[in-house]
Amino acid sequence: MINIGTVWDRTMSVIAGRFGILLSLALLLLIAPPLVQAAVDTLGGTSFAMRAMQMAMALVVFVAAAIGAIAITAVASNPDVDRASALAIGRARLGPFIGVSLIIGLAFGLVTLPGLILVGISGFSVEQARAGGAQDAVNLTLLGIGILYLFLLAPLMLWAAARLVPLGAVIVNERRGIGAIARSFALTRGATLKLIGVLILYGVVFLVVLTAATSVIGLVARLLAGANGTVAVSLAVAAATALVTALFSILQAVFGASLYATAQEAHEAA
Repeated sequence: MINIGTVWDRTMSVIAGRFGILLSLALLLLIAPPLVQAAVDTLGGTSFAMRAMQMAMALVVFVAAAIGAIAITAVASNPDVDRASALAIGRARLGPFIGVSLIIGLAFGLVTLPGLILVGISGFSVEQARAGGAQDAVNLTLLGIGILYLFLLAPLMLWAAARLVPLGAVIVNERRGIGAIARSFALTRGATLKLIGVLILYGVVFLVVLTAATSVIGLVARLLAGANGTVAVSLAVAAATALVTALFSILQAVFGASLYATAQEAHEAA
């Protein structure tokens, strides 16, 4: 049986002991790329060259985040892994990591598609709802079925997400591809409810911290920059978002690696 308390203690121990290298990887791969992307976005423009640059930056941010997740997981998994080794592992396992992530993303997308289609063809307008406008000619039956489908699907998706918490560590440490999904499910057997609780807590805390940080930083930046400081405010908010996201990404990756190690020990002892 996996003890979440043990996993958490292990996570805090790794972060405390290797915070320097973890932070350096986060600065390089999780913070700097989004900041550059935000700077590019502030240039504005709708030309082909600008759109191409924005798409290229989005791809760079995605790849950098993937390498960062792998590298941080490698550091958390093995105390002998230094910064250079972590980056090498990140590049080496990038293909399987992205491939498995895309498969999972596609699967999640396909199962939510029926509900989204029902909501879409019901005539319900998200834009109108956000604006507080009236919804005209909405098929309430289709809308209700679609919303009910998505509502009932949410616990299943949360269950699947909980079973996949150690997925990154499996890909890094066992050099698996698609087989990492089955291995992750095997390692988390018997701990699903605990992990669901962890995911819910993580999500709530992340949203609260992110909202607070961006709101405060945005307000301060707006006061300092004045009415004409839109670009400065955007960059300040982007920096706050990148920093908070990076710190929580470190926590997520280290927790996954710690869960992997603890689960392995529990299965070997069984």
